[in-house]
Amino acid sequence: MNWFQEIAANPHIETALLVDGGGRLVAASRRANAEARRIASMTRAAEALAHALADELRRGEFLLLQITTADGHLLVMPVGSAHHLVLLTQRAAPLELLRTYLSRLLEDLPETEIAAASQHIPYSPLDELSADDLFNALSEWLRNGGDSRS
Repeated sequence: MNWFQEIAANPHIETALLVDGGGRLVAASRRANAEARRIASMTRAAEALAHALADELRRGEFLLLQITTADGHLLVMPVGSAHHLVLLTQRAAPLELLRTYLSRLLEDLPETEIAAASQHIPYSPLDELSADDLFNALSEWLRNGGDSRS
């Protein structure tokens, strides 16, 4: 069992995705459907925004992006130099325990092992969604005041 399969087998993790630096889905704990591909692309944009916020606020290196909803949590963590791990968890998941477990597992993970987790997911037109274009459009929209009506 490789590191990605170990994470996917964790009972608190509902879905695990491995996304490359361009927002392309490279591994999934479940079948790679259109939703997983959209999440992969949107995650790249959210990760870029998290990096920009951390830099702007001078808070150090981006380590974890967490979005909490009424039904669960979305966690995004960098893996190696060019990938991100996206996890969907249950609402009652022990987040601090999961974060510690993941940090230890992913610490100093060789790039060769990260690459080995790739499932060679077939190409889809959804892979053409440009996370950079989404991020740039969002940044411009925010610079122009978002949807403020003032």
